[in-house]
Amino acid sequence: MNWEAIGAVGEIIGAAAVVVSVIYLALQIRAQNVESRLAATRDLASKRAEPLKLLVGDDAAIEVWLKAIRDYESLQGHDRMKASLMFNLIMRTSEQDFLHEGTGHADDPYLESVDRVLSQNVSAPGLQEWWRTTGDLFNQSFQDHVNALIAVQKENRLNNAFVGLNQNDSTNDA
Repeated sequence: MNWEAIGAVGEIIGAAAVVVSVIYLALQIRAQNVESRLAATRDLASKRAEPLKLLVGDDAAIEVWLKAIRDYESLQGHDRMKASLMFNLIMRTSEQDFLHEGTGHADDPYLESVDRVLSQNVSAPGLQEWWRTTGDLFNQSFQDHVNALIAVQKENRLNNAFVGLNQNDSTNDA
């Protein structure tokens, strides 16, 4: 075998090694992207659960929540502030979820499901009252999205199981 043949074989082996390395690197990047998307989804879900945990463990907070989703404007003082903070927590979390939609940074089926939850939340008359006075503090594209959801809700008169509770329901009733 001459040196030219040995050189040619070496170049072929080197080229094959580069191709294998590029394929391996592409697979690693793809796996890392999947893991990053799952981690972002877990983080968003964890943040979404935080305000709910505040409500679940506190009967007084549930009472304020029930009053607020029905008629935010009627609340005064401490209850109004607490309701505003609860709405703010929920809507800020929804805003973060919304801003991740279509980016590939989080799992799209998860984001679609939380958007349906947002649609239910904005069907509450009290949240709509709060949104009219506070919505302009959010990202413009999120404002547009929420306003569109509210318009659809009003047009279709969507039913929200939480808003449909009787005024006299207590947190101890099942």
